[in-house]
Amino acid sequence: MMVGLVVGLLVGLSPASRASESNTIRSFCLAAFEAAMAQAGKTPPEGMGPSTCDCFLEQVEQGAGINQARDTCQAEAAARFPL
Repeated sequence: MMVGLVVGLLVGLSPASRASESNTIRSFCLAAFEAAMAQAGKTPPEGMGPSTCDCFLEQVEQGAGINQARDTCQAEAAARFPL
């Protein structure tokens, strides 16, 4: 819910504000990624979290919904970083 609110705000922000909001979203994404991996009892390969969260931001900034962006980037990460 919080990510959806923050993502919605990205549309009307100046470039400097947008960068700050993107950093906030990326931080939330990385925290969620790390929590999900810990809950699954898995250690992610180096670079998997940042790559997945960068993908998520790119997808959302291109107009994808949060669920669609998450699903797309999870699939991409699974293919790129097999566990």
